[in-house]
Amino acid sequence: MKSNIVYFQDLRNVGVSTTEIRGALDCCLKRLSRGVYSVIRRCDVRAHRRFSTFATDVPWLEQHEAGLSKEPAHARRYEEHLKHLRIVHYPHFRPDDIICGVSAARLHRIGLFNEPDTSVSVFHPAASTRTSELVRRRRVIAEEDICTVEGLRVTTPARTVLDLRSELGNAAGFAAMEQVVRRHMLGDDEDRIFKLGYPPHLLDDVPQAQIDLFLSPIRRLAKGKMIASRLARLASPLSESYAESQAAFNLHLLGLHDFAQQVDIIDRGRRLTRLDFLFREDRIALYVDGTQKYVDGGFDVMSKESRQHNRLLAMGYKVVRFKFSEVHSPKLFSEKLFHQAPELRNRCSNRLIL
Repeated sequence: MKSNIVYFQDLRNVGVSTTEIRGALDCCLKRLSRGVYSVIRRCDVRAHRRFSTFATDVPWLEQHEAGLSKEPAHARRYEEHLKHLRIVHYPHFRPDDIICGVSAARLHRIGLFNEPDTSVSVFHPAASTRTSELVRRRRVIAEEDICTVEGLRVTTPARTVLDLRSELGNAAGFAAMEQVVRRHMLGDDEDRIFKLGYPPHLLDDVPQAQIDLFLSPIRRLAKGKMIASRLARLASPLSESYAESQAAFNLHLLGLHDFAQQVDIIDRGRRLTRLDFLFREDRIALYVDGTQKYVDGGFDVMSKESRQHNRLLAMGYKVVRFKFSEVHSPKLFSEKLFHQAPELRNRCSNRLIL
């Protein structure tokens, strides 16, 4: 039983009372939605023993325990999976419902940042309703913009990111676009991408990928076509994280379009480092830091990056390093960038206007 999903009627059929269900909540039972639960641990409480019958997915029990730890990565994955389960096992979908927006992004595993913890979101061709668990909006969606995920009708990844742009803003929509382009061109096995590296002529194929993914869905939008088209033409498969997509978005806003991404720097015949962004003509390198790598790697990672930083300076590069909080704010990003690399001000042209 995947993730130990159990329904109210299943529990009643084995003699579990409503009082016992209420007593087990947040002990060994997690409520996903009305009448849908997940058994999250094998409990020693005598009154809860019958719930253990449904605890057959041991990896899920282990994931729950890991999610309760102080390790941020485990907690994040656990919460993401819970949100996924609430959508997949929602019991009251109508036949014509199409899962959309943030809910569709969760099913497609499109990474978001601080997305609202909203009800399940669906489009329906004729009905419009709102409950604490589901928001149904009246909208007709072309069949070309619908796919199936885990047996559910969902907006396609391309259509989903276009809706995210409308719901969460241009920066979030752009980051989601880049993820979709990356998976379309490189697949979703990040370990494999890391081992094999990027194909030598990858960027030559990007314009066609942008057209294949977004041209038709954008044409079918009721509004926002011009902005969506501008962002789609800039979306790259080379951003390796949400933070890097945010940085790329900020650079485009400033009119600094001529950057390269994921540039290997060779020093004495060996790869010294890979730069997140590089302005080749000015030899200005940008790094976007995620805090998680320092939590995982600790002092060793910080020491290694310090050595790389010093060597880059010796090779004639100027290095600007951004925290995620700085990347997430276009104002802070531009202030730091131009403070440390004022020569880039002269290169700003054709700013992205949205």
